[in-house]
Amino acid sequence: MIKALVIAPYEGLIEIMREISEEVDDFELHTELGNLYEGVEVARRSETNGFDLIISRGGTASLVKEVVSIPVIDIQVSGYDILRLLTLVKGFSGKAAIVGFPNISQGAATICNLLDLDINTITIMKDVEVEGRLKGLRAEGYEVVIGDVFTVEAAKQLGMNGVLITSGKEAVMESLDEARRVYQLFSKLHEEVSVYQSIIDVDERMIGVMNMEGKVKCANQHFNAEFSNAMIENLPEMKEIIQSVYKTRTKQQNMLTLHNQLWNVSASLNEQYVILYFEKAFSNQTQRQSEEGKQYAVDVQTTVPHVLMTGKSKQIQEVMKQVDQYSQMDEPLWIIGETGNGKDAVAQSIYLKSKRNNEPFITIHCELLKEGQLTELLNEDFFRYHTNGIVYLKRMDRLDTYSQKELYQYINTSTGKMPRWIVSSKDEIAIHERDGTIDHDLFTLLGRLIIYIPPLRERVQDIEDLIPVFISEFHSKYSKQIVGIRQEAMKELIDYEWPRNVDQLKQVIEQLVLHSHSYYLEKEEVSSFMTLLKQRMEVNDVASNQIEVSGTLKEIEKQVITKVLEEEEMNQSKAAKRLGINRSTLWRKLKS
Repeated sequence: MIKALVIAPYEGLIEIMREISEEVDDFELHTELGNLYEGVEVARRSETNGFDLIISRGGTASLVKEVVSIPVIDIQVSGYDILRLLTLVKGFSGKAAIVGFPNISQGAATICNLLDLDINTITIMKDVEVEGRLKGLRAEGYEVVIGDVFTVEAAKQLGMNGVLITSGKEAVMESLDEARRVYQLFSKLHEEVSVYQSIIDVDERMIGVMNMEGKVKCANQHFNAEFSNAMIENLPEMKEIIQSVYKTRTKQQNMLTLHNQLWNVSASLNEQYVILYFEKAFSNQTQRQSEEGKQYAVDVQTTVPHVLMTGKSKQIQEVMKQVDQYSQMDEPLWIIGETGNGKDAVAQSIYLKSKRNNEPFITIHCELLKEGQLTELLNEDFFRYHTNGIVYLKRMDRLDTYSQKELYQYINTSTGKMPRWIVSSKDEIAIHERDGTIDHDLFTLLGRLIIYIPPLRERVQDIEDLIPVFISEFHSKYSKQIVGIRQEAMKELIDYEWPRNVDQLKQVIEQLVLHSHSYYLEKEEVSSFMTLLKQRMEVNDVASNQIEVSGTLKEIEKQVITKVLEEEEMNQSKAAKRLGINRSTLWRKLKS
């Protein structure tokens, strides 16, 4: 039995490996997601776990080969893989180019010639060439770039649409054949060089030990479960701490952003090594479990994903123009739009295009803030730790009036340097002196620049551009063979009003891609799905507006309170105001 670690640079490869693992009986396959240097960390962490070899793809496989002592098998890109992608991009608007190493570009060029496709093919020999080549293509009017994960990510950072060449099942099966041959050659050597290093855990805290060069020499299990070595070693603030400890030979206390959270870090010198102790800075941080994973009221991101904004409508073109313009400013910005219409994408795009993109992007989820937590953040002077970054106050309309006034006083009376403020709220906000959902003074202070995102139903011409982008994304996520959508099926989607906007369109495309078994999304399956969607929306609307009046007065009263709470998105302060009672009375009536 060959024990193999599969490092998948993209999610769709994981699905293929799961299918193949049920078909082969001479492999014990363990699959983890990791692209490029993330994949390198997976390999480093797993090398001593008894794996005979590692299977990966492209640039990730090349990097892993440099850091591990066990064999690494590279999944090759087949002609089938390239052909599928070339068929997919025929549905994209704009000029397209293939950018890749010879094993990708040469085969792609041949297929393009055979199919008479007008797709430029560029060969690169080193990854450092990618950015320059892509900038040149962008200057020539190219909008779509086809390549590996590294090339696709680089294209997205430049605002281009990157389409990933995925590996099909046939290419993966060929890599397993190669793995069998390599295993026979290296099995004896593998037994001789396998080294197991055990770490003694003597403390419940997260402890790491670093040398003068800033390299992690050892750590306990709690440390390894929370951080990666690369995360710690590549953090500029950590390097400063290590240098300061060696220079002063005194204990250092600092607050750092790690793993999208704030940490108190204690560092002290022990002979030639620095011992680090990590503890969370805010023990009462609000947490909510969802299908997507953990979400915190305070989310500190050091890496923000690039989200492509696309569309031909005048409205979205104006939004994109404002993003470019406002990203170079430092004034506060307010983003207004309906739910699901891309307010987060606009905020993140402004951050990525700004001169502050080397600092953390801090999101305050106003609907998740517990009572008194904003006060704690202000008293701890939390925002002054990130004066060079951007603070995104998401869904300000979910924050109670008292907290809004408290935030206004803090910002308005501060004399020192502050971060740049970006705020978002829903479209139907009321801004009044007394009875509004948004405090008038706070809006005046933070709404000096405003971006309004029109709902999708007012810019339906953007749907035709969004759908191929979403198909491309889910193509790589689920490793499906879909290459486009029929025009009559496209019309079904264009004719719908999309009450939850772009997010809802993306969810529908994901479901259609996931359940489709052909190369195109067909009209029949789209019509069937949209009929079910409309029926479900109608049922939900009717159910949400019904109150049973056959019960007792107390039961009816509780139904009314519950209904108002739902309409106010569980905000008790707003619900109490609508009902004409205070929060204590509201709480008592709900409990009775």
